[in-house]
Amino acid sequence: MPILVGIDGTGDAVAPGTGRDAAYDLAFAQSFVRRICTGKANARYFRGPVALGGGLPEAISGGVAFVQERRRKLPLEPVLLTGYSRGAAGVVVIAKRLKTLGIAVRALMMFDCVDRHLAFDADTIPNNVQFVNHVIRNPAARSRMTFDNDGMKYTAPTVYPPAKKYMCTHGGMGGMPWKAPPGTPTTTLIDEGTLEALLSPTRHEPVWTYKTNVSYAQDDAVSRQIWRDVQPFLAKHRF
Repeated sequence: MPILVGIDGTGDAVAPGTGRDAAYDLAFAQSFVRRICTGKANARYFRGPVALGGGLPEAISGGVAFVQERRRKLPLEPVLLTGYSRGAAGVVVIAKRLKTLGIAVRALMMFDCVDRHLAFDADTIPNNVQFVNHVIRNPAARSRMTFDNDGMKYTAPTVYPPAKKYMCTHGGMGGMPWKAPPGTPTTTLIDEGTLEALLSPTRHEPVWTYKTNVSYAQDDAVSRQIWRDVQPFLAKHRF
């Protein structure tokens, strides 16, 4: 059974804690990373960081330690990594640390990896990673336009096809599409909040009219499509 480490995306809380963990587990119950890691004998799932980035260093260190511990018992099993959002950046850092330890990574599955942590550089995939699959937001969706994608560069012999773009929100990219509030038509365009509108580099309209280009119905449908599309990669590499 392959050795698998997954780090999920950011929750809403500012600081770690029991209450935050319970709310996080509820919100991320069906996330793609959680689904990939659940029920695997040699898998370790880590919650993503809090809003200000806390928790990611611990997840990275924990992931490296887990791989080392399992490799001692299962030296012939491949190492697999998966992550969403800042968690995807986290598993790129894990891959880099494993390279320094002489450990290869068979495959890396990333969901909309973003550059949002000052302490870590996840710009380039290290070449101890053999195969990469990366799915990202289409900029035309206008979702989380302040989130630049990371993990987009690589060097040989890594096999890394161009990242496939999807017309959904950043939430939908991780398996958590937005849900329409009661009484709101699912054809309504999603509003990601005032702060996102204020910071968006592509906003030309007033803040109070700013929306993504994705409806609730579209976000749900495309998120499901992403999950279907990554199945061949997951199956091929034994995630």
